[in-house]
Amino acid sequence: MLKNNKRKKGILLLLTVLYILIASFFVSGFLIDSNRSFRKGKIEFESKNSKLKSAGTYTNITIDDRPGSPNNWAWAKAQSLVTGSGTLLDPYIIEGHILNMSSGTIGLHITNSTFSYFIIRNNIIQWNQLTNILDMTGIFLSNITKGKIVSNTIYNITKGIHLNNCSNVKIINNTIYDNTLSSNHMREGILVEYSYYLNISKNIVYNISLLGNGMFLNSSFSNEITDNKIYDIENGNGIKLENSNFTKVSENIVYNNEVGITLQESHNNIISRNSVSNNTDNGLVLGQSHNNSILENNINDNTQDGINMVNSNNNPISKNHIKDNILNGIFLSNSNDNIISGNKIQNNDDGINLYVSIYNRIYENSIDANNNRGIFADDFGTGSNYNLAYWNFFTGNVIHAIDATSTNYWNFTYIGNYWDNYTGVDTDHNGIGDTNHTFNGGIDYLPIWDLDLPTINIISPSDNDLVGRTAPSFIVEVTDVYLEDMWYTIDDHVNNILFTNNETFDQTLWETLWDSIAEMSSIYIIFYANDTFGHLGSNNVSVIKSVAPVITIIYPIEDAIFGAIAPNFTVEVVESNLDFMWYSVDGGLTNVIFITNGSISQSIWDDLPEGGVLIRFYANDSLGNLVFEQVHIFKEIP
Repeated sequence: MLKNNKRKKGILLLLTVLYILIASFFVSGFLIDSNRSFRKGKIEFESKNSKLKSAGTYTNITIDDRPGSPNNWAWAKAQSLVTGSGTLLDPYIIEGHILNMSSGTIGLHITNSTFSYFIIRNNIIQWNQLTNILDMTGIFLSNITKGKIVSNTIYNITKGIHLNNCSNVKIINNTIYDNTLSSNHMREGILVEYSYYLNISKNIVYNISLLGNGMFLNSSFSNEITDNKIYDIENGNGIKLENSNFTKVSENIVYNNEVGITLQESHNNIISRNSVSNNTDNGLVLGQSHNNSILENNINDNTQDGINMVNSNNNPISKNHIKDNILNGIFLSNSNDNIISGNKIQNNDDGINLYVSIYNRIYENSIDANNNRGIFADDFGTGSNYNLAYWNFFTGNVIHAIDATSTNYWNFTYIGNYWDNYTGVDTDHNGIGDTNHTFNGGIDYLPIWDLDLPTINIISPSDNDLVGRTAPSFIVEVTDVYLEDMWYTIDDHVNNILFTNNETFDQTLWETLWDSIAEMSSIYIIFYANDTFGHLGSNNVSVIKSVAPVITIIYPIEDAIFGAIAPNFTVEVVESNLDFMWYSVDGGLTNVIFITNGSISQSIWDDLPEGGVLIRFYANDSLGNLVFEQVHIFKEIP
């Protein structure tokens, strides 16, 4: 019996141990699973609520929004690659990523997105290896509308930004460059193909060393390229349009490239207000490009031609400043029916060179100080024939013009050109020389005659006018048929201020001069005007500095007490051109003019209640300078 009891106790102990072990296992498993579940929930929560800028480093991101694609916008948002919902007011935003492209050929690729709005901004995209044998692209958009690429930095990539078949996309304020310290070399900063209604602005593209371009638009139309800075494109163009029409290229700074801007088989574009300088080849090139407007550009210091046109017709070239180019200011080859007007063409080798080009009109240009010829019409092949040049101003050129074919026209029906070496006279004073002007192969039958200086009539200010520290306005009348510039100086030519309309003298310069001279000193103002021929006219006026009045209150003194009798006052006013003096004791409601010191009006004093009284003394001068000083007293009647 005892033995059986011992056996039962042993079995019971064993069961207890097994129970404890099994319970521990389940409890442990429950805790582990619960912990896992908690951590999983925490991770999902953090993933859903993490900010995009905390996203890590990637090698590439691809979003394909075609129907059925697994990598669409919804997928990208689930991966925390983007925020937003894709609407106009809440676009998808891809921001703050660093793409170190160690493999693959595209850093950020978005395709087939035609309904969703999105912004790519503030990302860094780079190739992070020492050498690169792949054809890499930083950002590639294909079949896209409604996108923006803003404020990204892209470098060490073969193509910085590439758009294909896109519309209504903005590329703004990006920086794209080649890291020349590595073996990687960029070919295209921004490449656009088959795209339209793009805005490409405020980007900086530089240091591209392989054969390529800063910006290249191919087979694209109705785009805008504005306010970009493009430089150091060693073996290509700053901006190139090929088979691209109706595009505006405006207000860009393009320098130190091989070629500044090129249009190849591109038509109806506007190239305006660009600065194109210091390029190692030509500044602006047109090849087989027609009906383009070249307006108001500064094209200077290029190693070959300022503007080079080949097989290009019907292009107006107007109001450009073309100077200091090593070869020609403007070169036309096999280019016809172009209009060259209103340009300043200075200090090139040849100003305008016509090579086998016909029916071009050249008028109202200032052709000055070119080192060889002002205009050269070549006789090579069939020659340059039937071009019309009139109302141009030839000054300071080594040779003003050569008409090698003698088949061009050098005057219109009523006027010719101005030649600074014309030796004829104008006896009937009609502005046209009495005799022809003949030169190398050409004849101007109506040469412009002008020996008159611009006339300047100063209406205001007048001599000896008194002037204050506030700059006065001026009114002048300038007369000259060929007026060029107007300017004035108030500080003996330290500063010459250009003006186009009557206005106010420069306030900063006026104050500087005013503060440096004594009371009643003269200010000597000279107005200048020149004309297209270099004739200089001037007129002057002298005005006098007059300072504002100075008031000193001698009596009454501050916080003095007076009874029923109105107080006397004594003030000193210093002003050589004093107009009036007056006082007020009621805040200007009643003003009492005085000529000499005296007493406050008794009737006004009687009407004042007892207590504090503020007396203000005023003075002005004939210029309208107005000053006042004040004193506080008390009225107390015992």
